[in-house]
Amino acid sequence: MIDLTRFLKYSVLAFLLFLIQFMPQSAKACVEGLDWGMGISSLESHLGVALKPIQEKEGIDVFEVRNFQISGLPVNSLRVLVEEEYGLKQIVYEIDYENMTEVLAGLRHRFGSPVGTSDDVDGRSPQQQWIWHTGEDVITAIKTEQGKFILSYRPSLLDPSFL
Repeated sequence: MIDLTRFLKYSVLAFLLFLIQFMPQSAKACVEGLDWGMGISSLESHLGVALKPIQEKEGIDVFEVRNFQISGLPVNSLRVLVEEEYGLKQIVYEIDYENMTEVLAGLRHRFGSPVGTSDDVDGRSPQQQWIWHTGEDVITAIKTEQGKFILSYRPSLLDPSFL
């Protein structure tokens, strides 16, 4: 009887975790005023720029703006992944390497130490990676050997309160 109760508890937990992954999230995205799930016209209106489509597939579109500034920080490119059904799903910035230290310091100040760090991620070329989980977002910062610094935000699929 005890094993059946334990099995049911774990089954319910697994079902809830599965369900959370498919529910649209209304959490705040990384830029103030942006929400996960926003449509492309709302994004363009909020950012004050026209986003150019660079990749279109059925139900998923990637848009970009180049040479953009956020909070006075120059951004080489800003890309957004927008799903037809769920709206904004990911934001990716490419920032000059010289601004990396300031961005990492700002992330550490706002969210604390990263939950994960690694070196030589893909085995082909050396790179460093830092990961933060804010409860609403997953932030990944990547420094590559080619001098690029990439910052990616996506909504978290896991509610930490379930852990």
